[in-house]
Amino acid sequence: MTTPPILVELVRDGLVESVHRGHAVLLDSNGKIEVSLGDPLKPIFPRSAIKIAQATAMLRSGAQLENEKLAISCASHSGEEIHRELVKNMLESIGLSVAALQCPPDLPLDPSTQIEYLSKGLKPERITMNCSGKHAGMLSACVKNDWSVENYLSLDHPLQQLIIKTIEDLSGEKIYKSTFDGCGAPLHAVSLVALAKIAQRAVLADETKEERKVADAARKYPIYNSGNKRDVAQFMQTLSGFFTKEGAEGVHVGALADGRSFAVKFEDGSMRPRASFVVAVLKYWGVGQNILERLSNLEKTPVLGGGKAVGLMQALPIGR
Repeated sequence: MTTPPILVELVRDGLVESVHRGHAVLLDSNGKIEVSLGDPLKPIFPRSAIKIAQATAMLRSGAQLENEKLAISCASHSGEEIHRELVKNMLESIGLSVAALQCPPDLPLDPSTQIEYLSKGLKPERITMNCSGKHAGMLSACVKNDWSVENYLSLDHPLQQLIIKTIEDLSGEKIYKSTFDGCGAPLHAVSLVALAKIAQRAVLADETKEERKVADAARKYPIYNSGNKRDVAQFMQTLSGFFTKEGAEGVHVGALADGRSFAVKFEDGSMRPRASFVVAVLKYWGVGQNILERLSNLEKTPVLGGGKAVGLMQALPIGR
């Protein structure tokens, strides 16, 4: 088995201290492989990076989701008050309470938000879990179609079967294996090429198509799609037309408005090298220097020694 290439290095005072290896693919606007790193055809669990397809299935079922509600339905939100209130309102609008959520209780995803949350004496709740928006969206689809809300996470549930069909439709690839994600929802293994194609087809679709509506909602409401202090939101706020989404265990996907797309999976499951790699992708694609300067905090993460910068973490140039 070939060792995957090093994608990101952490350098302390001139010495490479740690490396992050992984697999990645960049597709041109026609869907052809432009750059292949490691084995992008290897099946991976995309985790939350697949939420754009899950939300597309919700719309295809007839769920009444738009604007902020649609953005949070494909989100890994930070658990901020604006997120919790929106999810609560979504559930109330379909006659359900937060008790209908079947994601596990959790603390806010964002560290600073978590500290603030705990300082108020609050405890882990289902609505605070970063996937609660997706679950609220799923419940919206169930209520719209008179489907069971008690077993909406079962693989044989009509909504979950529609999600499977939607993933295969958007990716052009059969699902390799199905299991369950950390939030309890079904999770399906596909290749990085398939994941990149899902993002590509969403941004290139006609504005009336469900997948395009999901991508547009995420791009228009990036704070509801992630959070106020998140790299995903910064990317979409900084680069017009850019859709991007992270997934647990070192997965990230994205697509420019012209259809160029990418997907990456870090072998060690670390989340810390993602943003640096995304900036490297944008550099490879020739994104303007004015945009890259505004993303400089994500490109090079300082390595600290006694509170002072003594090194950095940075992606290796793509196509080197």
